[in-house]
Parts: sequence; structure tokens; C-alpha cells
Amino acid sequence: MSGVQRNRKKLHAWLALIAVHCFLGSAFAQPILVYLRNGDRLSGHLVAEEAGQIIITNAVLGRLALPLAQVERREWRTNQIAAAGQSPTNPATGQPASLLPPLAQGRLNDLQAAYLAGQLSADEYHRQRTKLLAENAAAVPAQASAAPKSPPVKPPPSHWSGEVFMGTDLAFSAKDRELYSGRLKLNYVKMPLRNNLDYLFTYGRTDSELSANRMDGLMKTDYDLNPRLYLYSLGAAGYDEIRKIDWRYELGPGPGYHLFKLTNFLLRVETGFHYQVQNFEGDRQDESIYHRLAQELKWNLGTLFTFDEKAEYLPEVGDFEVYRLRVEANARYWLNSHLSLNFTVINLYDTVTAPGVGQNDLQLRSSIGLKF
Repeated sequence: MSGVQRNRKKLHAWLALIAVHCFLGSAFAQPILVYLRNGDRLSGHLVAEEAGQIIITNAVLGRLALPLAQVERREWRTNQIAAAGQSPTNPATGQPASLLPPLAQGRLNDLQAAYLAGQLSADEYHRQRTKLLAENAAAVPAQASAAPKSPPVKPPPSHWSGEVFMGTDLAFSAKDRELYSGRLKLNYVKMPLRNNLDYLFTYGRTDSELSANRMDGLMKTDYDLNPRLYLYSLGAAGYDEIRKIDWRYELGPGPGYHLFKLTNFLLRVETGFHYQVQNFEGDRQDESIYHRLAQELKWNLGTLFTFDEKAEYLPEVGDFEVYRLRVEANARYWLNSHLSLNFTVINLYDTVTAPGVGQNDLQLRSSIGLKF
């Protein structure tokens, strides 16, 4: 066999290998519809399938890595563009027309950030999200068929939001009881910063004797380093006349991590250090440094019910027999986008107390909430 013939055979082999590679690449670029176990559906193009996950490009969210454990099923989508192996381009920018305008991505990010910070109810979040996705879906065919039209510019969500809760517990019988509670939450979100103020008070009398007089305020700031990891700093202060705490304050920093960040479910964990000073009745003062382990959960049960829960465990540095534990759970029923009925359980446990005061403090509250 001559050298020319051998070179031709090598050339044919290389061309065949390139053709197989191109065929496989076009197969992975095929449009796909992914059904997630939480009820969401994501459409896009398959980029790769690896051990334990698939990677797709989505028109709204960009490049996504989806764990197979979250995928219920997949459907392959075909159209004329996919059959031709081409992607339409925007004649003005040269970008693929299947990608949404940057404004659409920014609006979706702002909407999700506002929801995760508690600025929107579950019903309002899903309503705005559905409307935004519908507008984006209508914009894609227009990009593929003609020069794109600039989407209408809508004002971003307000950076400020808040919520007021008011509750009463009244009884006029063998014993008269009048108990009043209130709560104010203020949020300021301007990514990557999230600031939250939480103020609570309870005051009441039973048979004309003081039975509740406490106040607690907390300020927390989160700074996102990336979509999963963030840093936090918090400070709190308050008093409780019944538990003989004249005043107290605490503060501490640390890192946090989003374990799950889905459209209807959020779970994050935090760790760090905490410095606390408590001044008890009789000029007794307790000063300690604690480790802090915490978690927070938010869950939308449809569009009318929401549940959130958070827990903190703070063992003292150097002595784990001295610790504090705080657990709070809130169940809500949304009457509309701004009004809710709420039931709250707060349990506080502290090994360091004033003489004659129990270590456990359980609070049950019902209230009406108004979001603004």
C-alpha cells in the first residue's frame, strides 16, 4: 500500500471520528423538559449528564445542575430549529434568541430575593412568578422570528417591606386575664445584602397582678458570597420582668449555607460565636461566650398555607453543660396577599437563670398579620 493510500485512510478515519463527535454533541444539545419532584418544570437544552446529576441551560435561569434525586422524569422536545441543528440568533446582538433578555433574568432574581427575605406572601410570589414566566415565554418566539422588541421596563420590587402582628388573650371568669402581644418585622433587601429587624413584646395581667412584661429586639444582616454561601452578623437586646432579667444584649458573626433553595422550600444552616451579657434582678450579671449552631426552614404548602421554623443551640465555650436553646415555629393561613392568620410557638431554655425562675419558658401566640 502506497504512502498516499495510507494517508487517505488516516484522513477518512479522522473525519469519521469528528462526525461521531459532532453527532453526540448535537444529541446533547437537544431540547429537554425536566419534571422535578417538587412540582416544578424546567425546559432548556441538555449540556451534559454526569454521575448523579444532569446539566441544562434554561431560558430564564441560565446554566443549571440538577441532582437526579430531584428529577421525576424527562421529556425530549423537538422542533424545526432543533432538527436543523441550529439556534436562532438575535439580529441586533448575535446572541441566541432562546435566551431571555437580561432584564427578564434580573426581574426573576429580584422576585426570588424578595420572597426569600419574607417581603412577599407565597400566593403573591407564585402569582408574580407565573406572570413573569408567561411574559418571557411570549418574548422568545418574537425574538426568533423578527428583530426583538424591548420588553417594557417595570420598576424593581421595593427594597423595603414589613409586617405587623397583633394578638390578644382575654379571659373574664374565676380569674381575669388580659394578655397583649405584638410583633414588628422590617426587611431591607438590596442584593447581596439582606437586613432584618424583628421586635416582639408581651404585656399582661392576671387578676390585676403583672403576669407578662417582656421585650426582645433582633437585628440581622446577611451578605451573600455566592448563591449558597453567605456571612451573617446579628445583635439582640431585651428584658423580661417576670424572669427577673433587667436587661440583656448579645451579638455575634458567622457563616451560613443554603442547603436547599427551591421555589417552595428553603433550608439553611449557620454556625459562629455569640457574646452575651445578662443583668439579673439584684445587680447580678452573667457574661459568657457561646458557640452558635442554627438552622432556618421556610416551606410553602400550596399558595394559602406557609410554615417556617428556626432553632438555635448555644453551648458555652469551655463548658457544654451551660447552654441556651431557642426554637420558634410559625404556621400561617393567608386570607389574601397582605392579611394572614398566625399561630406561633416559642420555646426558650436557659441553664443560667435568676434564683427561683425555671429554666424553660414556653410561649403560645395567635395573631393577625398585616404585610406592607
